Amino acid sequence: MGDEGFRIGIDFGTSNTAAVLAFPDGRIRPLLFDGSPLLPSAVHADPLVGLLVGRDATHAARARPDRFEPHPKRCVDDGAVLLGEARVPVTDLVAGVLRRVAAEASRVSGGAVPRAVLTCPAGWGPRRQEVLRTAARGVFSDVVLVPEPVAAATYFVAVAGRRVPTGSCLMVYDLGAGTFDASVVRRTTEGFEVLAIHGLSDVGGLDIDAEIVAALGHTYRTRDEATWRRLVEPQDPADRRASRTLWEDVRAGKELLSRAAHTSVHIPLFDDEAPVGREQLDRLAGPILERTVAASRAVLDAAGVAPEDLAGLFLVGGASRMPLAAALLHKQFRVAPTVVEQPELVVAEGGLHIRGSAAPAAGPEGTDAPSPLLLASARTPPGPADGPQDRAGPPTRPRAGLRLRLRRRLTAVALAATVVVGAAAAVVAEQLSGSASSGLTAVPEPLRGDCRDGDGATMPGAARTLLCRDPQGQQATVGLFDDREAVESAYQQAVREAGVTPGEGDCATATTGEHRYPAAGTATGRVLCYTGESGRTSIVWTDDRGHTITRAEAPSRDAAPVLREAWLAWTGAPAFPTREERDLIDLLAAADCRRAPIGLLDDFPGALAGVECNPQGVGARTASYLRFGTVADLRSAMDGQAAAAGAPTGVDCADGAAPGFLGARRYDLRSVELGTLLCQPGPQSSLVMQWSVESLLVAGRAVGADSADLAGWWRAYSGPPVARIVEAVNRQSAPPFPTAGESDLLSHIPQRSRKDCLRPSGEQVRKNVGSEPVVAVVCGPTSGARIVFYYRFPDVRAMRRSYGSGRTGGADCTRQPRRFEGESSYQRGRVTGRLQCGSDESGNRWLEWTTDQLAVQAFAFQGGDPAAMIDWWRHDAGPS
Repeated sequence: MGDEGFRIGIDFGTSNTAAVLAFPDGRIRPLLFDGSPLLPSAVHADPLVGLLVGRDATHAARARPDRFEPHPKRCVDDGAVLLGEARVPVTDLVAGVLRRVAAEASRVSGGAVPRAVLTCPAGWGPRRQEVLRTAARGVFSDVVLVPEPVAAATYFVAVAGRRVPTGSCLMVYDLGAGTFDASVVRRTTEGFEVLAIHGLSDVGGLDIDAEIVAALGHTYRTRDEATWRRLVEPQDPADRRASRTLWEDVRAGKELLSRAAHTSVHIPLFDDEAPVGREQLDRLAGPILERTVAASRAVLDAAGVAPEDLAGLFLVGGASRMPLAAALLHKQFRVAPTVVEQPELVVAEGGLHIRGSAAPAAGPEGTDAPSPLLLASARTPPGPADGPQDRAGPPTRPRAGLRLRLRRRLTAVALAATVVVGAAAAVVAEQLSGSASSGLTAVPEPLRGDCRDGDGATMPGAARTLLCRDPQGQQATVGLFDDREAVESAYQQAVREAGVTPGEGDCATATTGEHRYPAAGTATGRVLCYTGESGRTSIVWTDDRGHTITRAEAPSRDAAPVLREAWLAWTGAPAFPTREERDLIDLLAAADCRRAPIGLLDDFPGALAGVECNPQGVGARTASYLRFGTVADLRSAMDGQAAAAGAPTGVDCADGAAPGFLGARRYDLRSVELGTLLCQPGPQSSLVMQWSVESLLVAGRAVGADSADLAGWWRAYSGPPVARIVEAVNRQSAPPFPTAGESDLLSHIPQRSRKDCLRPSGEQVRKNVGSEPVVAVVCGPTSGARIVFYYRFPDVRAMRRSYGSGRTGGADCTRQPRRFEGESSYQRGRVTGRLQCGSDESGNRWLEWTTDQLAVQAFAFQGGDPAAMIDWWRHDAGPS
């Protein structure tokens, strides 16, 4: 792009417009509008100053909403829009927004930017395209239209650096503020073609905002119907301002919940702060996002592409940031979604990487009639990231191909025809005698074709030494040992002589290191790689099963890559992802994962697989996860980590406040013990949190810089999903949960509160109700409290004995008494009992109540707003 001058890429969206500027030197930067990369697409017709756009328009709308159009893109078929007394052509509305973009581009570039690449939905036909093109030509002299999914796919390859081989398909999941589009595109030698699209015009971030507002109304309408109506149906300027403030705060809170577990929303007119949690947001957004997943499935079916054949699943659009979107897609398709840091800029920037243009095909029969599922085609030349590897398919390591490549490289670096071999040591599983072939089962299979006795070359401690050669003439020395202890002694001596620190580096990618291998699955042995003073590069590795040590050398550092590939071929290094790694990624429902550094598996002996994933939210720089074969291996690894860190046991660091950020203790989920949590300082002023989930045989490790932020990240994002943990815990309970009695108790709990239920620990039961025999379940989080315990007694008398241990008589909790403290009898329809409420020192509210008809006592802890708690208790807490 160095000789193309300034160009601008624009994604004219339903609710917001994003734009990026390409500089002549190839740099690409987003344009900022009032400090934000998003310009509201809104337009307001002012009779004195003309059209106002963006935030100016939304501000003016508070006084004259009749002159305001928040979504000009939805008016593309209307020809003109009535704003106040003026009838304004749609092309003028669009041009007004584009003119604001052009002005910002001119300010940044120092002059007019005549060339613009605009994106539009792939399903738009010629008439709609012409509306956008006509509006743009009134602002820019050179206009190119590009289909949105093609722009996104081009970004996926050219900017995100992801591989999409020619002939492979990519799904683009575009969830914006006002609309949703799912597309399947296929890479061709010319670029990308759209195979199928499916759009939902009534699904977007705004619809999720509306669900949050409706949920808040469930609470606040009961407090003051008239005041709430002023917020949702404003009639005067003051109420309209309050209403807009509410919606803006709801949107901001929703966006924050993509990074945090809890937030609050300011409720104007009530002058109150309403708590909103990630779980509540997921519950409200779930049905909306499920529709997008169904549309994604439909578009795959229409394109005739199986999920496992996708080269990627790319999430774009600002609303796609919600973690639940990626989780639902991963659950449906078993494909790890890709999410970038600023998904709202993807389409605008992707359009600039397309050399040439292509407009989407028209709708059915050449019309612009909307189609729920439209097959289309749009091609664009490949982006800068194109290369031979993209046409060759995914990387593999077929032995014949690897040997051919090694032979060519050997010639290129002028190696004779072999890798020079040095001393080696090995251990054999059986006692060796007779010919060299009697120990061949302990020799790496590619080297077995040509082995002979070492002709005097011996390895200290070895029962026998063999010189072996693979079909390409590459040699290695194999030492056969009598037992594992002899192997360990000889190998440790080699490590000491090499001067390499154990457990560091990666011999698969570097010339210096020492660690276990392979990088996934059960460890086969250990490997040492280093370069000596003479410049000779050596690789020495053990085989625990065959009791061998093998050593191979290259004459110079330049030949090290050849030796490294030979070692990978000889030991059968697994490609990513292995089955264990794929299972771990699926369990986590994680996105953007890769194989964990080999040193991490070294730190956790017994681990079968490790992945490192881009952490969601803020607070953690890296997040890694490991899978184990047994609980004993997992506990042993965690105990070893705690001992190495010198962490005092019993110190809780879940809030990040442990002295020196050092401590280890067992932690639980609603009283059910899950595993160990360990905090410790890391290298270079970093902080490390490590934890285990024993029911899933998983350990996690996160690194950050701030103790409170890292602990907050762990509480919100540590993974795996709570539902998977609960499922595993219940399956492994003795007896499996739920029993017949527990099932009957659950049947009396309303569905909204019957979430992720478990059998509480015996200690928790004794703490709540003493020694009375009960059937117990614990559920949560709910809309009223994060944790709710339900205990069913043999009879009402036993229940009242338990409840009677507390105080009775006082204020009515349903009237939300001062400090939310009270106790009294209650009646809900035919259900009677007693209700007690209170607050602890940290401000968390709790409820305790009985249900006479079922002999049930319940406890709700970690509640929030008293009105919300009481509303939940009345309608959704149960039992009934």
